Amino acid sequence: MDRATGRPNHIEDYLTRLHFNQWFTWTDSKNKVYANLRLTTEYGENGSMVSNPRSLPTEQQCNDGLKELQEQWDKENT
Repeated sequence: MDRATGRPNHIEDYLTRLHFNQWFTWTDSKNKVYANLRLTTEYGENGSMVSNPRSLPTEQQCNDGLKELQEQWDKENT
């Protein structure tokens, strides 16, 4: 998200709204592009580690989700 405006500007903004917990990770945290997106095998929930039941959305779903967040933000903030 843009720090100055709060407007979503990265697929990570979409991903963090899909599910709770740290269900995804990046193979290169300095290059957060879809090609570097991975599922975590486990994540913490209620004090325990559980197997990750999630699947990754497609790159198109991520792009469409981000676009929808941006359109919603634009509508609410213009």
